[in-house]
Amino acid sequence: MVDVEVCINGDTVVETRASVTAANTGGAARVELCGTMEFDGLTPPLECIKAARAVFERKGLLVMIRPRAGDFHYASDEIELMKSQIAEAAQAGADGVVMGLLDEAGRLNLKPLRELVELSKSFGLETTFHRAFDATRDRFEALGSLIELGVDRILTSGVRWGMPGSALDGVLELDRVIQAAQARLEIVIAGGVNPVNAPQVLQGLSPWNGKLSVHAYSGVQDNGNTTDAGVRALVEAVQVFRERFTIAARLERRTYD
Repeated sequence: MVDVEVCINGDTVVETRASVTAANTGGAARVELCGTMEFDGLTPPLECIKAARAVFERKGLLVMIRPRAGDFHYASDEIELMKSQIAEAAQAGADGVVMGLLDEAGRLNLKPLRELVELSKSFGLETTFHRAFDATRDRFEALGSLIELGVDRILTSGVRWGMPGSALDGVLELDRVIQAAQARLEIVIAGGVNPVNAPQVLQGLSPWNGKLSVHAYSGVQDNGNTTDAGVRALVEAVQVFRERFTIAARLERRTYD
């Protein structure tokens, strides 16, 4: 199964309503609501979360929990702030949260991360570990820990954080991560994804039977605005691939039966 997730910049209520409505109409399975995208996405304002909930008609409203720009190593007061932001997102109607914590050595900061995941689950929220995954010293060590923590999704481009390149450049590493995950959580492919390159990225992967998503931001925009036409084009591009992928997976299963 391949879903489409759309990243939304929600700095104002008007902007949020327009963009989330476009994602909803275009057929996105999920939206990731962020604020301040010029800093790669921070926690959006509470009123924007409420506005997004009012117009996104299905389950799949994810809220970024990131208290500041910069690295992913947070002080204790910042972690407490993240806890309060998770609670506020849940109360505003979010279905999930997106977050990532590393220690100074570039490994997962497991103790506070476990606390945040458990808190999220206590509110019934799904959890996504964002592209801090691409900043870890060892993706596969991090993958094992995130599976053990019960995280639902990982967002990755296959390209090291801070380095140039899109998901198309990272397809070999994406394939390694997907195969290592063994369908124990969902991999969300990000990094310059658009209706043209999404099929190319997906075709570069080995057959895989678990959940997979593509995540787009500017690739479904026109003049900086999310459009229903852009989202629909990506959904249709993925749908064409989904049919081919399903057939390939079935053929592979028959080979081993």
